[in-house]
Amino acid sequence: MCDTMWKSFEKGGIFAKNSDRSCNEPNLVQFIPGGETGGAPVACTYISVPQEERKYSVLLVRPSWIWGAEMGINEFGVVIGNEAVFTKSKDKKFERLLGMDILRIALERAENAKEGIGEIIKALTKFGQGGNCAFDKKFYYDNSFLVADKNEAYIIETAGFDYKTRKLAGYGNISNRLSIEEDHFAERHTNKLITNFAGALKRQNCACNTIKDAENIRDVFAALRTHDTDDKCKLYKKGSVSSVCMHQSILGDHTTGSMVVDSRESIPVIWITGSSTPCLSVFKPVFFGQNNPPVFLDESESLDYWLKREYLNRAIFAGAIDSDSHIERIRDLEEDFISGYEALLSSGAGIQQLAEFSKKCAEKEEAFINGYSEIIEDVKNRSIKLPGLWAKKTKKLGINVIKR
Repeated sequence: MCDTMWKSFEKGGIFAKNSDRSCNEPNLVQFIPGGETGGAPVACTYISVPQEERKYSVLLVRPSWIWGAEMGINEFGVVIGNEAVFTKSKDKKFERLLGMDILRIALERAENAKEGIGEIIKALTKFGQGGNCAFDKKFYYDNSFLVADKNEAYIIETAGFDYKTRKLAGYGNISNRLSIEEDHFAERHTNKLITNFAGALKRQNCACNTIKDAENIRDVFAALRTHDTDDKCKLYKKGSVSSVCMHQSILGDHTTGSMVVDSRESIPVIWITGSSTPCLSVFKPVFFGQNNPPVFLDESESLDYWLKREYLNRAIFAGAIDSDSHIERIRDLEEDFISGYEALLSSGAGIQQLAEFSKKCAEKEEAFINGYSEIIEDVKNRSIKLPGLWAKKTKKLGINVIKR
């Protein structure tokens, strides 16, 4: 379960997405350089497909074991988010491309949003979609995508090999349900039982209202941190599939990564947590091609980064850290980053100044996290008692996460 949002402004737009997956599944933030490929086939998660002679550089937020990604941006500023949708289509268990693979293929080949839609359609109709999409269970679904560039955005929804597209006007979002009514597409293809169980309509309405009213980057961060309850016991111990910021429940998923892309300036700024649970995490500013944490070239470094913050979050779930004081501290740190970025914009800063600022933000956040080193080790060694579900999950955290 996920939520992806977009809103246009006078200049450019803002894209935002939460990736909701198994709480033990790391979301890696990885920069993958483009260049000449030689045209050799590319091995995706389950199948290999022909490669173009040249691919574009991409910044991906991806599940650790999957070739593709939940969300990402390429060197042309094309940004795509992927969502599960629950349809009546058959043979989803047949291993083809995952929706996340299709997303990466499109980013590596498209120079604008319209081309991104075209690449998604091409991959879908030629190779199809299918295969287990889950980390520690069996879970099969079709996919929808939100594709945007600086000037426009589109939604494409799929069911098997069938699809429909819609251009967004002003704002829009996707939230695990088919919504395109043209040719009765949603009505014909929706699996109503699973879609309703996923809390999709409630999250879609919440995300739509929050992104519609968003006036700045702070509002967008707040949208990704929305919960359907203020009850802390339920929030950190029981979870709900109806929250945009989703917390693990017995049957539901957990927000394992978050990304916001603000393309209103000539140099887009990418805000990434590099960690799960955005309500407890800091969005850090990065700039495409300037690989400061949480962006890494090496997947093992990205994994270590994510796990360190995950152990910290679980200490909060256990009550070993007061959540209110922690949230106040991370919001102060994040506000420092936002105001610093805004000051640089006012001064006309170029990419080198912005990259140096990004590096300093990463260092400040790392120092903040290191202040919890002892507690992180205590959770890692299981000397802190976690709530029942979290205790069970944490025993397996970090095990067999790259290759499945």
